[in-house]
Amino acid sequence: MSEARKLAATPRRERKLLGFFGAAALVVANTIGTGVFTTSGFALADLGEPSFVMLSWLLGGVYALAGVAVYSDLAERYPESGGEYVFLRHLIHPAAGAAAGWISLVAGFTTPIAASALGAQLYLARAGGPETSGPLVATVIVVALGLLHALAPTPGVALQNFAVAVKIGAIALFVAFGAPSAVASIGAAPAPALETFSLLALAGSLVWISYAYSGWNAAVYVTGEVEGGGLTVERALHAGTLLVIALYLCVSAVILYAAPPQEIRGVAESGAIAALAIGGPQAEQALSALIALALVTSASSMLLSGPRVYARMAQDGVLPAPLGRLHGDHPRIAVLAQAAMSLVVVWSAGLRTLLEFAGVTLSLSAGAVVLGWLIRRLREGSALRKAPQLAAALLFLTATTGLLIATVAMRPASLIAAAALIGAGLLAYAIGGRRQAMMSGVS
Repeated sequence: MSEARKLAATPRRERKLLGFFGAAALVVANTIGTGVFTTSGFALADLGEPSFVMLSWLLGGVYALAGVAVYSDLAERYPESGGEYVFLRHLIHPAAGAAAGWISLVAGFTTPIAASALGAQLYLARAGGPETSGPLVATVIVVALGLLHALAPTPGVALQNFAVAVKIGAIALFVAFGAPSAVASIGAAPAPALETFSLLALAGSLVWISYAYSGWNAAVYVTGEVEGGGLTVERALHAGTLLVIALYLCVSAVILYAAPPQEIRGVAESGAIAALAIGGPQAEQALSALIALALVTSASSMLLSGPRVYARMAQDGVLPAPLGRLHGDHPRIAVLAQAAMSLVVVWSAGLRTLLEFAGVTLSLSAGAVVLGWLIRRLREGSALRKAPQLAAALLFLTATTGLLIATVAMRPASLIAAAALIGAGLLAYAIGGRRQAMMSGVS
């Protein structure tokens, strides 16, 4: 057979939706959203000193990297789309996977999409956009992105990658613009009053900050659609998270030191207030428009990755079957359902409430994954051969425990809501998932 005939007879391998840069961009887009531009004002109200807030951002980055170390190992072992749902289904029990899937459904994607859209509406108004009595602009954002990713997924990814590049450039511009003022303020700032430092307040602020970092695991939700599978996802998780940490520290320094503390303390739009202090109304409007773009790309990335989890859950019988229906390789119905659920949250909750609930709930889910990984490795006797991941797992679990203690002390309603969500996931498994899980088997 001629070479041409051999090539013609060889079935073409369908190209995956994402490569390394697309997966890393997904991490950056998913992570850099509402949190970095809103959380510092809330944390400053709790901690009192900008230096303590900067410490919390650094600790949040270490916490995220510890999670990356474990999730990277799991992505290589289970190179499937689905994230925590797949990991816990294999590591612990299908019921644990179902509970994690419900956490992803509500706190992992639905709530953050709504928060990003609401944050974008706030910043668009500061940029001179429409000011509405209700979340109308946020609604338009969610609907437009849902239709884009449902009906044109490949152009949607290309547009998102371009927007992420613009977002990184915008953040670099913000940092360069505010750095002289921030450096001058840092140089003139008195030493922090250590007697005012509260470990409980630090842990409470880390609940919000852990939410701001929560997209560090974004690529594992689409592992099955990444060229190179788990190995590529591992590289993307590390590269994307390290870039995010660097950008977060720089942005937070500008917000905390370039703006008057009394004006940003406890305020959501702390980034825009910092721009106003640095360069006046025009700078505030320009930066607000760029921040709005950053928040839109965050919502876009979650509308891309979240429905892959729901489709997998539906195929396993844990969610209604129509959500698992594919158009080509793309879960169109799940994307539209995700947009619809996010709209419900947009119209029913405030931004600060969403941040608190999402932070503690996602920490619970990730902590369960890391605990499952540790138990599996100990049973196999391979934990000591994975010494760096073992250290990272212990650090992650210790920090997660501290976050939960702080939540019980300061925000018990968020923990109660998280427990109710986990209960809903277990109930859903009991009703529809057990038979399917028993039939398919778990490795």
